[in-house]
Amino acid sequence: MVYLDNAATTMLAPEVRVAMEPYVNGEFGNASSVHSLGRAARVALEDARETVARAIHAEPKEIIFTSGGTEANNAAIKGAIFKSVETGRSWNDIHIVTSRVEHHAVLEPIQWLSKFGAVPEFTETDQFGSVAVPSVIERIGPETALASLMAVNNETGATSPIPEIAEAVKKQSSALVHTDAVQAFGKMPIDVRAWRVDLLSISAHKIHGPKGIGALFVRAGTPWEPFLHGGAQERNRRGGTEAVALAVGFAEAIRSMASHAVMTPLERYLRSELSMIGEIVFHSPEGDRSIGTILNFTFAPTVLAKLDADALMIRYDLEGIAVSNGAACTSGSQQPSHVLLALGASKDVAMKSVRVSLSRYTTKDDLDRFIAATRTILASVA
Repeated sequence: MVYLDNAATTMLAPEVRVAMEPYVNGEFGNASSVHSLGRAARVALEDARETVARAIHAEPKEIIFTSGGTEANNAAIKGAIFKSVETGRSWNDIHIVTSRVEHHAVLEPIQWLSKFGAVPEFTETDQFGSVAVPSVIERIGPETALASLMAVNNETGATSPIPEIAEAVKKQSSALVHTDAVQAFGKMPIDVRAWRVDLLSISAHKIHGPKGIGALFVRAGTPWEPFLHGGAQERNRRGGTEAVALAVGFAEAIRSMASHAVMTPLERYLRSELSMIGEIVFHSPEGDRSIGTILNFTFAPTVLAKLDADALMIRYDLEGIAVSNGAACTSGSQQPSHVLLALGASKDVAMKSVRVSLSRYTTKDDLDRFIAATRTILASVA
């Protein structure tokens, strides 16, 4: 099987598995216990925290381990807004600036908060999903409590200028700035100091680390309410026994990713080869506007009319290719991509698009096999 669905999840790197193994077996202690097994677990946990912090130019005390990107996003958004309410703001006076192309792990918490009276404000984007800074500026005001905008779109690979967005928000308001950096982490430099964000979410399983762990950066001094209660773990900011083995695996994945190049040249090769197929229409930007690991495309209208949305991914699977038509949390339900719909695509296009996402294990031969499979599928509906 040629695996080209790395935006959904990545293969666990062998060195990550090796690093985790001692903390699954012999060194299995609870990091909150005072005996020697617990102390060993605590040392490993804090070493992992330091590695995560260093990767984004944060301080270790600013890193909270979570169960993944979804929890990190929920914790960032709800924690910021709950703190605003706690300090006396009325729900109706709380506005949240975001975009319609965010991951569901951002859009749905904001939608949930709107039930209490919080007001979402949606920015405009370009045709690929990159957030337009002037549109952010237009929506920032004294009632803005939070701006939550992703660094890289998980379906199109479009990048957004987070440092410029944060600067604009800070100039015009006291709002906090959060960015979902799950698809950006490991593929572009992230510096929370230079970016001026208050909250930032990342995840391990997008960089060949284990599933079940992510991290939330909370800048020191940020007014924020913990999301999970029930224990003093994570400096009283997330109750629950820490997953030491997963944290160790996360840290090893970070150390490993530093020695591997971003896959931009392969993405350019894939785009070039697909461009020679006349029926291909791209949803992903080129050059610096793209993360260089995600390529989203659909087909010309004459081809779309002959394709069955439910069967398209199965056809690729039968050809030995694993790809998706959007975010993994929704693609199995065969719903049209909310990102493509927000970008103006028809339901038919949003249902019949293909997302190819690369990793450090992707090879040119993998892409050649994908291109051949695409030609085979097109020939079958000609």
